[in-house]
Amino acid sequence: MVHTQSVFPGDQPLVIGMWNTVAVTTNFRRFFAFLSACGIAVNTVAYVESFSLSPADAMFRWWIVLVPGWIALLAPIYVLEYPASRGPSFALYGFARGMPVWVAPCVWLLSLIAAAHLAWLAVHAGWGVPEIRDGQYVLTSNGRTLEVLTQTEYVKLRAAGARMGATAMIDAYFIPMTYWWFRRNQACASPCSPIK
Repeated sequence: MVHTQSVFPGDQPLVIGMWNTVAVTTNFRRFFAFLSACGIAVNTVAYVESFSLSPADAMFRWWIVLVPGWIALLAPIYVLEYPASRGPSFALYGFARGMPVWVAPCVWLLSLIAAAHLAWLAVHAGWGVPEIRDGQYVLTSNGRTLEVLTQTEYVKLRAAGARMGATAMIDAYFIPMTYWWFRRNQACASPCSPIK
């Protein structure tokens, strides 16, 4: 049995499956909640910016940072919640255990919005991806050109792809944000009160 003492007053050890106790400090939770909120803010700005019909290629570069950042925020949740995180229901509603009742439905709603954006993009682009080949705007699939696009069509499809990615990342960052904000140590009296 491993016991760790927190240096922060009011922090209590969190009992988890793989280790008996691990101190999750208030500052640690606040920092992760803040990083998650920043991810949501960046993706919200990217979503709004995608309506300007400017080239959306700059937004795709942000995902090089946002996807590993999301993984870094989500991985500790699965470690802290082990062995419950191994169950198939954990991703659907198990992560929201001990949180306000609106958290899981909000995640489902955000997932539905992201799926609607994906469906809209699939209807308009089919199985293709808008690219520039030999100075021409085209819709390609597996290296084959499916259709030649105008510049306006190309920009609209790229923006739709950016919106779809931004909504998916907002949904993805919402889970760690709510977990780190509302999740309390099991020894605490009020499991769903926010960090104070």
